[in-house]
Parts: sequence; C-alpha cells; structure tokens
Amino acid sequence: MRRQDFEFLLDLLRENAGWEFDESQYFIIDKKISNFIREKGYNTIEDLILELKTGRKPLISQVVEAMAFSDTSFFRDFDVFYRFQKNLLPELKEKCRATKKLNIWSLGCSTGQETYSVAIAINRADKMFADWEVNILGSDLSSLSISKAQHGKYNNFEIQTGLNASTILKFFKYQDEQWEINDDIRNMIEFRRYNILEEAIVKSKFEVVFCRNVLRYFSAEHQDKILQRIASKQPQSGYLYLGKDEYIPMIEKYYYRMDEDTGAYIAKGNAESLNINTGISSNNSNAQELSMPSFVRPANLI
Repeated sequence: MRRQDFEFLLDLLRENAGWEFDESQYFIIDKKISNFIREKGYNTIEDLILELKTGRKPLISQVVEAMAFSDTSFFRDFDVFYRFQKNLLPELKEKCRATKKLNIWSLGCSTGQETYSVAIAINRADKMFADWEVNILGSDLSSLSISKAQHGKYNNFEIQTGLNASTILKFFKYQDEQWEINDDIRNMIEFRRYNILEEAIVKSKFEVVFCRNVLRYFSAEHQDKILQRIASKQPQSGYLYLGKDEYIPMIEKYYYRMDEDTGAYIAKGNAESLNINTGISSNNSNAQELSMPSFVRPANLI
C-alpha cells in the first residue's frame, strides 16, 4: 500500500470513526484493507479509494467497519470479572434494592464474549438477582460483530479462550460443530449496532458501563466527548470499567479511580460517601487462584 493511500485511509477513519491511528498500525490496516478488497472484488486499492473519494456513505461505512478492532475473549482479564462478581455486584444489590433493577452497558462489545461474560457472572452471583429486572445492552460499531453476538455461537478456539470445561457445559450447548449460548443467558441481553461518536438513543441510566480498550484508539478531543456522553447515561456514582492498562487523562473530569488493578472508576457525585470494597487481599487464597490458567481454575470462579 502506498503511503498516500495509507494516509487517505487514516483521514477517512479519523473523520468517520474518530480513530487516531498512526504508522505503527500500518501492517494491521494493510491486512484489513487487503482482505476487504479481496472480499468485495476490487482489483486494486487504488480502485477502492477512487470510489471512496466519491463520498458514497454505504461504502465508507463498510470500510470503517472492516477496520474495526475486534480482539476479545470470554472473561478477558479474569480478575476484573472475579471482582465484579464477588465485590461489586453485592454493592449494586444494596444500592439498587429499592428498585430491584440493574442496567449494564457493554460498549464496544465486539462479537459478544465480554457481554456474555457479564451475564454469566450475574447468573453465578448466588442468584442474588433472581427476582430483579436485569437488562444488559451490548453495542458495537460493526454490524458483522453484532450479528455474531446475537447468534451467540462460537467455535472451539473462541469458547476455550477464557472458559473452563464446567462453565462451557453449564452455559453452552454444542451443535453443528459450534457452541451456542443458552437461552436464559441470551435473553438477558440486547445487542445493538451503535457508533460511539453518535448520541446514544437510550432512555435508561446504566449502573455499570464496560468500555474496555475502546477509548485508546480515539483522539483526546473525542475521548472527552465520549466520556461526557457515557457519564450522562449513568446515575451519580455509577461504575465504569476501562481496560486494565488503559489510562485516559481526561477521565478525571468525570470519574474517580476506584481500583487500579481492574480499570474500575466511579462517577463523580456522592462517590465519597459510599463504602466501596473491590480489592482482593494478596494473601487471600483467591489471589493465587486468579493467577491460574483458566483450564485449572476452580469451576465456581468462571
């Protein structure tokens, strides 16, 4: 790919998706656009770019979706979900006991593994939400990713990345050489295509938002706007999860850092008055269990 074509694509992605890529992503973008050209039947990248320059919105949207990063897995960064299940969910049960309603948003959910992990964690939480209304929204820019998430079907490699055998057998059924999520978990979730740069058309406030390893690809200006938009969709002291190693400087305008190890934040408001305990003692036996590979962890942890 010529430099001028690469720079054109960077501008296209910046304008239509807000992503700030640079030369370090050259090979990733080159591979993705080469796959797109082959799948769509273009002879060369120059032919594609000539058509993109005409401003055809459907084609631009297809290219943007093809460039989306979709690296995900079940229970990615396992300790994040462990603490979510064991520490944060009891906090939420106490905090929302008057309404018995819990809304969670998985923003940038890719092909659904993170969203299903959230639902499984809630299902495992000692049935404490059995008589509650629990609504989980999974959204992503890519319509292809959303379609896969809605079907909830995964191959052997995808299903074994993050899950042990007992969890697979409990929450999935095997048919047609794929593992399909059980209906009781699927029914907890609505998947919807959504561009994070657009105004969210949702009426609910979300007690928890997962937006992990999404913001890092945006410019500082877009990061600020997105965080402001997320905060507006949360109640005071709502919880936000970024990636474990993802630090967005302007987040301090809207959130307090709650847990350095899991990328957890709490919305500014009455956060100081809450009694929050999300840590796991390093001398606790659970800390050792967290370091185990997923295939040898105790079944009740995954």
